[in-house]
Amino acid sequence: MRPNPPAPSLEGRGVRKKRKATDSSDAKTRATPRSKASLELALLGLIAEEHQRSGYDLVQTFRISMVHYWHAHPGQIYPTLDRMERDGWIAGREVIQRGRPNKRVYSITAEGRRVLLEWLRSPYEPFKMKNPPLLKSRFLAHLGADGARAKFTEMRDSMTSYLEVLRGYDRKIAQQGGPYKDVNEMMVYFTLRRGMEFARGEVEFCEWAMAEIERHRELFEAASAPSSARKTARAIR
Repeated sequence: MRPNPPAPSLEGRGVRKKRKATDSSDAKTRATPRSKASLELALLGLIAEEHQRSGYDLVQTFRISMVHYWHAHPGQIYPTLDRMERDGWIAGREVIQRGRPNKRVYSITAEGRRVLLEWLRSPYEPFKMKNPPLLKSRFLAHLGADGARAKFTEMRDSMTSYLEVLRGYDRKIAQQGGPYKDVNEMMVYFTLRRGMEFARGEVEFCEWAMAEIERHRELFEAASAPSSARKTARAIR
């Protein structure tokens, strides 16, 4: 009598099932068009513009010329570059420097360029804003007229300083002979102009809000009155 073949172990079946699910997940990830902006895509765009960019170069670019529309700090950028290199989107190589620490420079791969173009060609992505100062301003009635006005003054002064920083970049570009050395520089200037417009709008909004608070101080006084007094006032009306 021939012995029955051994039944496949549950452990083996589990491993195969897990591997199959992982492979399917990876294939799905590769097939899904990338349409949402991310730090990875921002880095791909920067690396595609200039061959052999170092992590330090990229950190400085975010700090100086992109801070008004996409924030990223070194603790995010360097691990993301490592992950992108593992995924085959960029290629890195070590550069030996005399008298200074060695640096790693990156260039975009064919796969990275495919991912970048896939995102750039994707449909318009509506932005979802989180604006901490504006959120705070929604509830400034709790501080009274003087407290609310002080907060708008603080916001205005901060945005005025920020606007001056952006104007400094604008003046520097003008001193160097104008904004359009190449098409990438033109796009950089577009984002700078939009940043200046946004900052000017914030300053104007704060000035308007401060004037409105002065014109309508009685609203704050009514809101701060005891509830019994408010009920009496409503009864009289």
